[in-house]
Amino acid sequence: MVKPWMGAWQPEMALPEAFIELPQRLYADDPHWQGEDAQALSWQFSTANPWFDSGRAWLGVLPGQARLAGFLSEQPVEGEPAAFFGFWESLDDPAPNRRLFQGLSDWARGQGVKHLYGPINFSTFGAYRLRLNAFEAGCFLGEPWNPPYYPALLESLGFALRYRYLSILSYTRQVAASIRPEYQRIKPRLDALVHLEALSGEVWMAHLDELYAFIDAVFGANFAYTPLSRGAFERHCGQMLADRLCPHTSVLARAHDGRIAGFFVTYADFSPLLRQGNPQRLPASSLKHAEHFELLPQPRRLLAKTTGVHPDFREHGLFSAMGCELALRAETHYQQIVGAMMREDNNSRTLALRHGGSDMHYYGLYRGAA
Repeated sequence: MVKPWMGAWQPEMALPEAFIELPQRLYADDPHWQGEDAQALSWQFSTANPWFDSGRAWLGVLPGQARLAGFLSEQPVEGEPAAFFGFWESLDDPAPNRRLFQGLSDWARGQGVKHLYGPINFSTFGAYRLRLNAFEAGCFLGEPWNPPYYPALLESLGFALRYRYLSILSYTRQVAASIRPEYQRIKPRLDALVHLEALSGEVWMAHLDELYAFIDAVFGANFAYTPLSRGAFERHCGQMLADRLCPHTSVLARAHDGRIAGFFVTYADFSPLLRQGNPQRLPASSLKHAEHFELLPQPRRLLAKTTGVHPDFREHGLFSAMGCELALRAETHYQQIVGAMMREDNNSRTLALRHGGSDMHYYGLYRGAA
């Protein structure tokens, strides 16, 4: 009989097999599930992960019932010490979850923590948030995916929604037709400030050092932002990102003195190639735009994923200009476009809703007392 495991995690230990196996059972009949890489999962909880240079973790698994991990870093959240819960998977049963969350709460309180936030896998550079609706639509690449009963189950454990996020799905031709007049109005004054150019994987990698400094300046004020070491940044945002990046629609804004003023990273939605229901399913780690874009069935979907404008160039409409630019570039390559996983109070949602947004997927980030 496989025994439960619960306690402070030491990265020198081997990840329990029951922790790895649970989602394989839970999603066995789910054609939309994009899988979980067991090797990558084990790496994340090992000494090879630089997160453990300063972070501490907790882990619990009740075989065949539920699993849970906890993470504590030196970075305060909303002005106070906090811990994250992540890698949460469970049957629709509160009992094993009460046991696991109680164990995590006891550990977190011992570290001086008052609140738990999640789901967040290690940090917000990893996977985070919970899917709240539109389960019949499946999930696109990088989108949260979980059984429909998760939100109610989490709320039964005393957690409440802290932030809500959304993705807005539109048709590319409709967006391009709507956005073209606006772009013609704002582009002349932006031309005096920046030059917008295609952002390829090669360009991304050539500017990785500059982008490393840029990321902190742009995203440092975001919720639960945790700075990355140079090595960790390269793992999260280096060659694998560059390989997936869409070179046709990703946009780089460069000031006339050569500085990076902003960027908008986009990806093709490769989820049809990753789903469990695909007999020729690919591993996510193998994805490359140059090799796999032509394998995608139509309608092809573009994910407008990550954008940032340097503080020196805000208040000039640069975000809107980059959004317009990528939408117009997308018209000849994609049939659908998604403004992906924006926080509901973010101004970027206004642009997407103004230009043809219809279907919406919602996600939640939760907070509870430790």
